[in-house]
Amino acid sequence: MILDRFDSIVFLGDETLQHIYSAFNMLLRENIALGGLRQWDMKESERETCRCANQLIRPECQAYSVSDSQSVRLNDAGSRHGSPYYCDRTPHVFIPIDRSPAAENLHTAFSSILTRDLDSYKPIPVIHSLSLATSLSWPTATSSMDEWVTLADISQKNVPFLWVGPNAAGHLKPPSQILSQGNNALWHYTTEMAKEAESRALDALGMYNLTLQAGSWDGSFYGQKVVLVQAMMVCSNNKLRPSSRSMLMILPHKIINWLSRLEST
Repeated sequence: MILDRFDSIVFLGDETLQHIYSAFNMLLRENIALGGLRQWDMKESERETCRCANQLIRPECQAYSVSDSQSVRLNDAGSRHGSPYYCDRTPHVFIPIDRSPAAENLHTAFSSILTRDLDSYKPIPVIHSLSLATSLSWPTATSSMDEWVTLADISQKNVPFLWVGPNAAGHLKPPSQILSQGNNALWHYTTEMAKEAESRALDALGMYNLTLQAGSWDGSFYGQKVVLVQAMMVCSNNKLRPSSRSMLMILPHKIINWLSRLEST
């Protein structure tokens, strides 16, 4: 399995990336209905209400979102006979951030993941994103890139980064947000932050084109089908054709295999 090539995997971002991490868990747990949630903490009525797309849409359901693989191993090991959680596979975690610099306890959590096994030679990929939580602040995004790359460098581990751009805006985006978070602002943010990522030797993956004609339930976030595709874009095992980082940004529907193309040493 692709994940076995890594020591750990870290998702680092705001609510947009949290949705992708939820879909990542749905795929790994082979549970599209409830795989993004800590269903062991939920009442039966809540599990029924939060099935499928409601995992991502209803605030009361999102409160139960999975934040790390360890909690699944401890609480849900017997729910799916084919689940990778039956084996001692690569741990992964979502670290929520909405500013830069982030809170010191998040720095500590990140550093502890990187130094969990000092003798391991395997890389620790980081999927990083920050957009709507900061109202598309360019300085905050670049500060965040520098902040986490610096922490990764201190660890002296092999830590490849993927910067993930924001979704396009749907037609239900509130009028008050059109100027600051409409598609013109989102496109410029996507292209400029991809350039900033490239200047720091980071990969960049845009979600703008993927979501431009998709249906959004609130104008900012997208449903289960879209986030499942986004999660597969991060970890698919398709072969990568030669391309530049700019093509990663502009043609995300063709480049769906970042984790699979990383070197394992």
